[in-house]
Amino acid sequence: MVSQTKVAHVAGMLLIFALSMTMACKKPPNQALSDAEKALLNAEARRECADDKYLAAEKLLNEAKALVKEKKYDEAERKAIAAQKMAEEARASADASWEECQRRKNVVVEATKPAEEPKKDPPKEQAATLSTLYFAYDSAEISPAQREQLEQNALWIRQHSDVKTMVLEGHTDERGSVEYNLALGERRAQAVRQYLIQLGIDRDRLNILSYGEEKPVAYGGGEDDYRQNRRVEFTPKK
Repeated sequence: MVSQTKVAHVAGMLLIFALSMTMACKKPPNQALSDAEKALLNAEARRECADDKYLAAEKLLNEAKALVKEKKYDEAERKAIAAQKMAEEARASADASWEECQRRKNVVVEATKPAEEPKKDPPKEQAATLSTLYFAYDSAEISPAQREQLEQNALWIRQHSDVKTMVLEGHTDERGSVEYNLALGERRAQAVRQYLIQLGIDRDRLNILSYGEEKPVAYGGGEDDYRQNRRVEFTPKK
């Protein structure tokens, strides 16, 4: 007859084996990490208007990745899910306050700019041109040369009152993920839109649309091809 002590010993060994097998089956929360990264990319274009929520989401994701390295997968998954939720809240918050945020930003820019001589538009009889803007790699900054080009585009828009809407289409080259390039294309279109508003164009006439890398004009893999694809195009709608 088997003693109770021996039965208890066998049961304990089986429990330890079951627990070890359960722990061995644990895997890194790759899906949760991927979802969190996508949510951060979607919020990237408007992070400047998302208060501290974007930074908090970024911190949570970094903590989750660190926990994965320590093989603390359950805790890492909880952190990644929290990061995704915080990034989604950051995007929603930025969308809700975008116009007000940009207004405050423009007020600060105007207050810090040195006094300039008023810009004079070319004579009415001079026909303005409407041209595409090209950007540096991974950048949405508007250069001094682009400002002169945008002044011409703004003049063209003022001279064509029959154009009810100007669609600003943001594009990128193929480097980077699809999500990141969509966000970068949006940042470029937003930067152009804000500068045109500063030049006096009615914001209601300006719409933005990001295509990311989806509509290249050059299909090679050289730097010149990439340069042609990093752009914002102007599409008039009557």
